[in-house]
Amino acid sequence: MTHDDAGSSPAGEGRRSAFAPPAGSGRAGHGPAAPRRPVAVVAAVAAGVVAAVFGTVLHGQLLYVGGTALPVGALGALVLSASLFLLCGLWARNVMLSAVAGAVAYGVVAMLSTSSKTLILTGTSEVSPGTALAGNLWLFGVLVVTLAAVVGGTVLLRPRRAGI
Repeated sequence: MTHDDAGSSPAGEGRRSAFAPPAGSGRAGHGPAAPRRPVAVVAAVAAGVVAAVFGTVLHGQLLYVGGTALPVGALGALVLSASLFLLCGLWARNVMLSAVAGAVAYGVVAMLSTSSKTLILTGTSEVSPGTALAGNLWLFGVLVVTLAAVVGGTVLLRPRRAGI
């Protein structure tokens, strides 16, 4: 006897689903398929470079309230970076790609901070403490938002139990 849709088969071998998967999806009921790994890795590397370059340009923006400089650009750069890192992990359905994007961004930021034409002022400065604070927030904040993106992605991608 041949196995077809009408008959029974041992352990469901040779059976097809009675429901067709939605158009454009990788699996029935699970939304679009995750991108292929090489594409996802290239996207994570690109996101890391974009976050590093745009964040480095943005981090130096200061808002002066009275005589105090507030590093709003550094905070905006960190929000941008965290968003890109989390997006990479969720899009690829793999939190390791959030970590890849963060590692690439940190590497690029570290290289930019050591150049002779320094774009990132770190350490302490008596002359411009707001700028030094912004540089430190940006340089070390990339690590923090990378970890936050990995943890956030882990929570969001965790399989849900039925009935909860």
